[in-house]
Amino acid sequence: MDLRQDFYTEIFENEQKWIDLINSKLLNSIYCKYALQPFYLKKKQTVKQEYFLTRNEYDRFINIIDSIIEKIEVFNQQFKSGQKVDISTLKPLFLITQMGKAQKAEENKSEIRQEINELQIRKQLLENQIRNFDKATVNEDDYIYDDFPEEIRKVK
Repeated sequence: MDLRQDFYTEIFENEQKWIDLINSKLLNSIYCKYALQPFYLKKKQTVKQEYFLTRNEYDRFINIIDSIIEKIEVFNQQFKSGQKVDISTLKPLFLITQMGKAQKAEENKSEIRQEINELQIRKQLLENQIRNFDKATVNEDDYIYDDFPEEIRKVK
């Protein structure tokens, strides 16, 4: 995406703040309606303008924003009808959560690759040790039985 870095930074910082509010049960549907919804509408407009300027595809990003806006509208309807509103269902829709899943998956892949490389190195070292082991040499005792006088060999 060609959007500026501060565009994403602002989204991630706000979403992290909202996740903290959700976790502490301080975020409600009214705050979502008057703070989150306008924020995402503004970001959606910015993305659409960027699309018209660069013709880059932002469909997935717009779909994420639309799903958040739709969820907030559902919260508003639930609040107006007196139903219980579960704001925690908003967390998986946030961009930071979805990006975090992709980032964690990539980190896990890199850790697995590193472990595989370490195991391959260990395997190669063991194979080298096996090849270098001279099977012709047999471990013999340090002494010859005949070197001792016969009196010592006799068992009393």
